[in-house]
Amino acid sequence: MIAAIRGTRDILPGEVERWQRVEATARRVFERYGYAELRTPIIEREELFAKGTGATTDIVQKEMYAFTDKGGERVTLRPEATPSLVRAFVEHSLEQHMAVPKLYLMGPMFRYERPQKGRYRQFHQLDVEVFGVSDPAIDAEVVDLAWTLVSELGIEQVELHINSVGCPTCRPAFGEALVKALGEDVHKLCGDCQRRATTNPLRIFDCKVPADQPIIDALPHSVDYLCEACRTHFEAVERHLTAFGIPFRVSHRLVRGLDYYTRTTFEILSGSIGAQNAILGGGRYDGLVKQLGGPDRVGIGFAAGIERL
Repeated sequence: MIAAIRGTRDILPGEVERWQRVEATARRVFERYGYAELRTPIIEREELFAKGTGATTDIVQKEMYAFTDKGGERVTLRPEATPSLVRAFVEHSLEQHMAVPKLYLMGPMFRYERPQKGRYRQFHQLDVEVFGVSDPAIDAEVVDLAWTLVSELGIEQVELHINSVGCPTCRPAFGEALVKALGEDVHKLCGDCQRRATTNPLRIFDCKVPADQPIIDALPHSVDYLCEACRTHFEAVERHLTAFGIPFRVSHRLVRGLDYYTRTTFEILSGSIGAQNAILGGGRYDGLVKQLGGPDRVGIGFAAGIERL
């Protein structure tokens, strides 16, 4: 017998109906908030994710299914949706055709990592993106959309965590503070974190090695190093969420695992699915569109794992 590849799985009758319910609920909620569906190829140029997701991220360095095709071009199976949606937004000049480009996507993603409960090598995501709106009210609206999705799916025991990772103006000072605070303790961290300390110190917060956690817990907090503009933005997001009646807590370790995030980051966690407890997450990425060759437009969005939902 030829079995399915490790880290992939068949969705059989009896289970597929649950997937259909999640997808139908998501479409209903997304379209109620004014989002239009867009579908992108699952195969893209490798440089799209090296530039977009970030060359120092674990996704690009360790997990992408990247290879040279028969034409000699470096390509990859998409490991996440945001760079693909940004590419489509730029390539098709969608801001010329939509008053506010609000897009969503559903489909498979691919990462070569150790399979475990709630984490597969082929997995599926719902992805939501908004382009061109810098007002902190849109940050809160995107979070409200995510909260509504979880609520309408009937998922209980959930928590919203938010943070601000600042911008290119204030983030360098935070990075320097992290390295200074680590001092000689950097040599006590795992090999990945020792590398991150020199390439991208914020990535240290992504570490899951148990022995590293006491050192990481003692590190400075990004919100204490925000410039005035970023602090004002984050405080406004908090006020909007409070006005919406959405409970949240500020999580100082929430930096998300991708290099493009600026200012607001957020996750919704579930207390009922074990250690892999993040069911969706996202944030603002104000420089990504320009970085990928488009106009200087801001953006914000989130992705939700369908398996975990």
